[in-house]
Amino acid sequence: MKSIKIIILFLTFCSCSKDKYVNDFETTLGTENSKTLSELVADFETDFLKRQYPNLKTESAYKKFLTELRDDKTADWKKISENSRTLFANSGLKDEIYRYPDSVWIEKDTSKMTIKSQAVVKSRFKYMNDDGSIEYLENESYHPSIKDLDINWVLEREKKSPRFNSTGKYLQALYQIKDRDTFFKNFYERKEVMGHIRPETLANVMLQENVDLKDYLVKRIIVLEIAY
Repeated sequence: MKSIKIIILFLTFCSCSKDKYVNDFETTLGTENSKTLSELVADFETDFLKRQYPNLKTESAYKKFLTELRDDKTADWKKISENSRTLFANSGLKDEIYRYPDSVWIEKDTSKMTIKSQAVVKSRFKYMNDDGSIEYLENESYHPSIKDLDINWVLEREKKSPRFNSTGKYLQALYQIKDRDTFFKNFYERKEVMGHIRPETLANVMLQENVDLKDYLVKRIIVLEIAY
């Protein structure tokens, strides 16, 4: 299985090495992040899709995957391999896509609230600017029945709840490929404004627009947006 993954990685590199959009995407994402992403795609195809749809070729398996997601037929889906989940969790790529708060607390001072209430949950995110300076941004969420909830549970859940990294290299890389065609343009604009796109919504759009499921960049969007 390992040798198959290596062959896939080599072939995909050779087949797309002259594609301007691929080069721009991977240059912006960074060498190590691009390597991680290629490993995730290879594992998704040779492990997850093969276990899920053993009798289908890769392109057909991608289509079946998107169709089942769109139609909410995912109850029997097998899990992504533990190795790949660990690889992503420990990678720099994850940090370019998601932000996790460095502190979370219950705010009761209404003068410090955007949403006026008896109490709200505040999360603080740390950002490093291009000049090396540090900036902190706060996010606020409202829980109508917070007085009846386990506060420690609320805080732990918020600590583990990621936000889309709107300044990360992933969004910057998507900007580099937005002019490739209508799908990439619309996808980038949606990510820039909303951050999160529901997987079933993305699957439906891809199927409606009949995107090329053999495409190097389409595969990467599927894996990052739906599998991780």
